[in-house]
Amino acid sequence: MKTLSIIAYAIGSILLIISCFTVSVAATWWLGGIAVLFLIIGCVLQFHANRNKYSHTGGY
Repeated sequence: MKTLSIIAYAIGSILLIISCFTVSVAATWWLGGIAVLFLIIGCVLQFHANRNKYSHTGGY
């Protein structure tokens, strides 16, 4: 799960950087939107990875 979050962060970051250098406004918005989606997916995957790691600690 942690590896998937890193991959999602990497893809989102790359797409966000690419969207800054596109000429078309529509392409910029599409790439930016997809980048934000991947960054959100990375956050969710990281949250689930951390939750699973600490869920078996005895109830603290």
